[in-house]
Amino acid sequence: MGVIIGLEGGGTKTGCAVLDERGNLLAYAEGGPANLNFVSEEQQRESFRQALEGALGGIVQPVLALGHCVAGTVANWGWVLERLGNPKAYPVEEGRMAFVSTGLDEAHGIAVIAGTGSLVSAFIKDELVHQVGGWGALLGDEGSAYDVALSAIRVAVRSWDGREFPTRLVNAVQDYFEVEDLRHLIPLFYQKGVPRHVVAGFAPKVIEVAQQRDWLAVRVLEGRATLLARDACACAQKVFSPLEEFPVALTGGMFRKPSPYRRAFEREFRRRFPNATFRTPQMQPAVATARVALRRWKRDTE
Repeated sequence: MGVIIGLEGGGTKTGCAVLDERGNLLAYAEGGPANLNFVSEEQQRESFRQALEGALGGIVQPVLALGHCVAGTVANWGWVLERLGNPKAYPVEEGRMAFVSTGLDEAHGIAVIAGTGSLVSAFIKDELVHQVGGWGALLGDEGSAYDVALSAIRVAVRSWDGREFPTRLVNAVQDYFEVEDLRHLIPLFYQKGVPRHVVAGFAPKVIEVAQQRDWLAVRVLEGRATLLARDACACAQKVFSPLEEFPVALTGGMFRKPSPYRRAFEREFRRRFPNATFRTPQMQPAVATARVALRRWKRDTE
């Protein structure tokens, strides 16, 4: 008996899942960010190492296959495969991983990822046919955690200046970034530099403030979610008719819990595709990545 590894690297964290040949989850661990558009190769390697060593501790069975998925760009998988004994390797698209994470074996429909970054993919009968977004924080990532967080921070500083109505976002920014005077954000952001995943980590705080009925926080969430929904509609209209039935896999931290963000996204998307059905994750992305690898390994060894 051997094991299957799923390694999934995102803008905030890296997940590693270990499955047995029957698909049972044996171990799971996490490391740091792995998107090479925003971290060094050294940081990516360390993130992979942390996740691998954390998940493989106590695992003595040989590794039969590695499924790998990384956000933003390619990665150097050579040393990972060597570390694992050079098993078969299976690259997994982010959109395919998203479908599998919601419990679907076949990728068909629209996959929307709203994590640290954002990406929309269209699949027809397990084939990737169109993609929208994935441009990164400087050129896009509309509706991502980074986008939501930065939009909310800007609202907070405008409120601090008196250019916007009072909002609890000011207190949330003070607490999260540990500043009393919001003007101290200037040297923090421009001189010291705040990593992208740290900024993105403020997005859950925005949701918390919105759930306290702070209308400016709600406005940020609804505005960014609506923008991403329109991007998803632009992707969907390339392959589906308006009244067609198809699933929409909603994955990433911004969709993790019901919130004004998720409700606004679904409302806007259904306005154009009323028969779409929404699905949310049932497993970690790394587990879904491992499941794809397991299925392909079984197909190749039959």
